[in-house]
Amino acid sequence: MYAVGRELIITQNTGKLTGRIRLFPPDFIVEEIWDNHIYSIKYSRLTRLRGKFVKFQKQREYLHFTLVKKNWETIRALNYIRKRLRVSLKRFGIAGMKDKKAITAQRVSLWKGRAENLARLELSDIYLKDFEYADERINLGDALGNRFTITIRDIPQNQKEILKRVRFFRKMAVTRGVPNYYGPQRFGEGNMEVGMAIKNGDLKRAVEIILKKVQPWLEIGDLEAIPRVFWYEKKMVNHLQKYPNDYAGALRKIPKRIRNIYIHAYQSHIFNQKLREAIISNNVPSTFTIQGFRVPKMPELKAKAIERQTFVIPTDFNILEVTNSSVKLRFKLYKGEYASTLLSCFVDQEERSYNIFN
Repeated sequence: MYAVGRELIITQNTGKLTGRIRLFPPDFIVEEIWDNHIYSIKYSRLTRLRGKFVKFQKQREYLHFTLVKKNWETIRALNYIRKRLRVSLKRFGIAGMKDKKAITAQRVSLWKGRAENLARLELSDIYLKDFEYADERINLGDALGNRFTITIRDIPQNQKEILKRVRFFRKMAVTRGVPNYYGPQRFGEGNMEVGMAIKNGDLKRAVEIILKKVQPWLEIGDLEAIPRVFWYEKKMVNHLQKYPNDYAGALRKIPKRIRNIYIHAYQSHIFNQKLREAIISNNVPSTFTIQGFRVPKMPELKAKAIERQTFVIPTDFNILEVTNSSVKLRFKLYKGEYASTLLSCFVDQEERSYNIFN
């Protein structure tokens, strides 16, 4: 589906590709863009050597560094790092969340961080680089956007047909754009449902949805066997054992910034619904504003009003490689825009964790 102003052009299924995205982490690479500088996932011995010389820089209030991770959620990766450093999660700042099933690079700030302490960490599927002291914290929305390098595999068409369809899609996308839905990254596994439950005051329902991830261990009563990756879920379970009906207390075992992710996921769902209805009625403005709201039963949480473009247009869209069964693409998107949203208009996949159109 594409847009020219308010005119919508619906592509036929014969113009799409059928393939698999994110089959392997290197198939989905995300690199953060700041002031026309791209923070790459690349890492070498020279990179590590440079990290040792940052100790000669003048220390300031914040340490900025690039976090490169594979198969990690951003917050869980930061929690892993903060445990190794023995500092609070609140001391970290990020410009945005990055995909889990991917290899990603993003800038992070650490209040009163020391480069030498981070440079010597040995972390599983995580490495840190580009250390630099600064006066400012990194906050959500600070980055300009992201560069994506995407490989689509198991395409039944031949090389010539794949190239033809990709070229057509690129032409349409860069000139007319595609609907700017919030993508699966925003919603995660049940994030929207949790956010809606919290907003509506059904805190018990919110807890139940979150704890589905650890349900197998709850059923056998082996709480100690819950993997460390589910660290806040385990804290919630322990709290509910002491205070069985204190669902607000259980939710507060989750860091505030994660609870806000749930709220923002619900707000994003409202935007998607509104955009979908506008497209169906063929009356789409250039932007939509979604009103903010507060959470009466958890007043420390709130969602600010958001204004968002209704269409996304990628830049620097390049076809890097085409074979008889795959294609590798690279393009840039502005902050808050999703590669999964762009690709959903072009690639039919058998499975999706969240349908952005419903």
